[in-house]
Amino acid sequence: MTADRPDSHRLLSAESGGPLLSWYDREKRDLPWRHTSDPYAIWVSEIMLQQTQVSTVIPYWNRWMQRFPTVRSLAEADEQEILAHWQGLGYYRRCRLLQQGARFVVEHGLPTRMSEWLKVPGVGRYTAGAIASIALSEPVPLVDGNVERVYARLAGDDAAGKVLHDAAWKWAELNVYSERPGDWNQALMELGATVCRPNSPNCRECPLSGQCVALSASRVEELPAKVAKTKAVQLRHLVCVPLCGDEVGLRQIPAGQWWEGMWEFPRFEVAPGAESADLQQLVGTGWLESAGAFRHSVTHHRIQVEVSYLSFEEKLDSLRWVRLSDLPEVPMPAPQRKALSMVLEQMGRT
Repeated sequence: MTADRPDSHRLLSAESGGPLLSWYDREKRDLPWRHTSDPYAIWVSEIMLQQTQVSTVIPYWNRWMQRFPTVRSLAEADEQEILAHWQGLGYYRRCRLLQQGARFVVEHGLPTRMSEWLKVPGVGRYTAGAIASIALSEPVPLVDGNVERVYARLAGDDAAGKVLHDAAWKWAELNVYSERPGDWNQALMELGATVCRPNSPNCRECPLSGQCVALSASRVEELPAKVAKTKAVQLRHLVCVPLCGDEVGLRQIPAGQWWEGMWEFPRFEVAPGAESADLQQLVGTGWLESAGAFRHSVTHHRIQVEVSYLSFEEKLDSLRWVRLSDLPEVPMPAPQRKALSMVLEQMGRT
């Protein structure tokens, strides 16, 4: 059965709502944003949950909602403050777009339908569907990676990438359970996250197992079809932590770079085996001490970070100097904080 056959999109009849929703009512995880129908609160949760595990998001969402409980409070907040509250979640563009969206909503009013949510900056088809169905009970679909996987297995669809994604949306549109659209959409996502998992799916517990083409054909582990991985790009970054007494020197990350608008220690990207002229200029006649190296990833980039530190008797005017005790309030990428931890450990100042 393939996605280009119309009948393959109607695997779930109206009667399927009973078993799936009964399972969801019984087994759903107790998540804080499931205790509210506030569109803003649900919007925040959906943005945070993009490419981030639920267990990681929960404490961030709780702190965020305490500090920015309304759309207006977010719209009027300083960008540096919202970045500081977001740091650790990664993908900081989500944070900026969330604030841009909040400012749009304050100016134009809170949307009441999916079509209106799609006009909000940073809100795409999935997020608009989530807010409209969960908060506003509009019978509209949504498709994330979990729903896509559930669809691929139920339909036995061999497609991959955009073809699979488009087919899953068509299937979801035809199968919205209009009586409880928000719970229906959450049930499909919950099923994919906890039962119809990418690896070791628990088919015995699936309320839809009797309709699963992949299960009947013993192909559950094969679907969804794998997409060829993007080849990793290898990079080398040199990070120098400037020290002057109990202060460290920072610079703001310019627009167009990863983590733009946040703060970092001077960082230089160089070719493998090469030296950095900019780093040598920063060092001048000082003595650069190595604090070790570590690796981290950003999208498909694999980065070797080599960490050093340099002590100054006088502060450089080109840097922003911050006391170590004040650094927790400064929005900084996680790799930069790791570099500082390595330096302080090396110096015996932890």
